[in-house]
Amino acid sequence: MKNKELISQWKKTTQNNYGVPSLALVKGKGLVVTDADGKNYLDFLGGIATNILGHAHPAIVKAVSKQISVLGHVSNFYAHPNALALAEKLISMTGDKSARVFFCQSGAEANEAALKLSRRTGRVRIVAARGAFHGRTMGALSLTGQPAKREPFVPLLKGIKHVAFGDINAMRRAINKKTAMVILEPIMGEAGVIVPPADYLAEVRQLCDASGALLVIDAIQTGMGRTGDWFGYEYSGIKPDVITVAKGLGGGLPLGAMIALGKAAELF
Repeated sequence: MKNKELISQWKKTTQNNYGVPSLALVKGKGLVVTDADGKNYLDFLGGIATNILGHAHPAIVKAVSKQISVLGHVSNFYAHPNALALAEKLISMTGDKSARVFFCQSGAEANEAALKLSRRTGRVRIVAARGAFHGRTMGALSLTGQPAKREPFVPLLKGIKHVAFGDINAMRRAINKKTAMVILEPIMGEAGVIVPPADYLAEVRQLCDASGALLVIDAIQTGMGRTGDWFGYEYSGIKPDVITVAKGLGGGLPLGAMIALGKAAELF
């Protein structure tokens, strides 16, 4: 089938929440993807920062093929050796042996898990950044600081304050003893690859320590080495209470994780 036929099929079968795509991709190898008409493209989108090793990478193909031939999904009722090995690897990447990992299937779910974890503090108020993107599920969308994405689905969760990213005075006014968590991207992604002032995250860490709020780093776009460090916050010298990762973690497969460190790892 060609692009025109597949797009026609899309219109007949698929809901229009994201709009109708302009073409259909049918295969890929490395950086190159091919549409249904046989035209090649360089894939600079990468599944929105997900396919960090490109398409059909031999190591990923081998690992997936090997695993599915041995054991499929086992739910959370049983331990899975490869999941445990990945958890250990993520813990080692944080540099903190107290860290504990919760696995899920997407970045939105990882941030939902962080939100749930924050409720275990007994507090409900949250501070996030204007322009931030944290996902499209209802909790994650409530954290997202983009009105165009939020407004079609109001009312969202209450008690969430959005402040200007990089403005420590605005953050200082927003955080108080009732704040459960502050969630920030170390470098804002969808808002335009915005790097905060060099001391911003360290100062936010101090404010969270003073108020008892959790500091959650959303490393879903910056994570897995995309900035030169594993998660993208390391330049600041801080230790977050929670790190959320996805996208590149699965290399094109649906995989996310919420990593809690220190006392936060004991909240569930």
